Amino acid sequence: MNVGSRGLVAALVLLVASAAPAAAQSKVGYVDSRKILQEMPGRNQVEAKLRTDLESLQQREKKMIDSLNVMMGAFEKDSAKLSTEDRTKRFTALQQYDAMYRDTLQALQEEAQGKQAEAMQPLFDIIRIALEDVRSAEGYSMIFDLGAQVNPIVAMDKNLDLSDKVIARIRTMPAARPTVAPAPKPAAPAAKPSGPVSQPAGVTRKP
Repeated sequence: MNVGSRGLVAALVLLVASAAPAAAQSKVGYVDSRKILQEMPGRNQVEAKLRTDLESLQQREKKMIDSLNVMMGAFEKDSAKLSTEDRTKRFTALQQYDAMYRDTLQALQEEAQGKQAEAMQPLFDIIRIALEDVRSAEGYSMIFDLGAQVNPIVAMDKNLDLSDKVIARIRTMPAARPTVAPAPKPAAPAAKPSGPVSQPAGVTRKP
């Protein structure tokens, strides 16, 4: 090793040594956001309301699937006795309905994701505030989340787990229970039409 390299190594040792006291003073902890969310006050009410909203979207999707299946079944049944022109019209209508179903399905999925994010965001906001309160009050430099999708921690001291402290802090917060709007009352059933009801070509109504 030459003199120049010795000087560089010495400088690096001094740099590490000078930084060691600061590093030793830093406090690091972790939480498991899955555990915190599991024990959140008001979580059950939020999830119950979310399930009701998602079930409504699923019913809308099911109606479209049922209609598409009926149209496909009717087309297959009648196809052999249809003229070329009528068969083409029926097939075109079936394709158009299928395209509309796919567009609607995508819209329903996006709406479901939006409802889920909207419902859970108040819970996440409360967790974030509680985390910062605990971090600030106890002088932690950083807090890791074991519940994150990408978790780089493979081993840890369980004494550094702050999950219970965060849960305890949340339970003392005045806004710990997110307000859940009551489910809307079902609309009164529409009056049955007195005349005949139109239906897609090829759709057979069951008695």
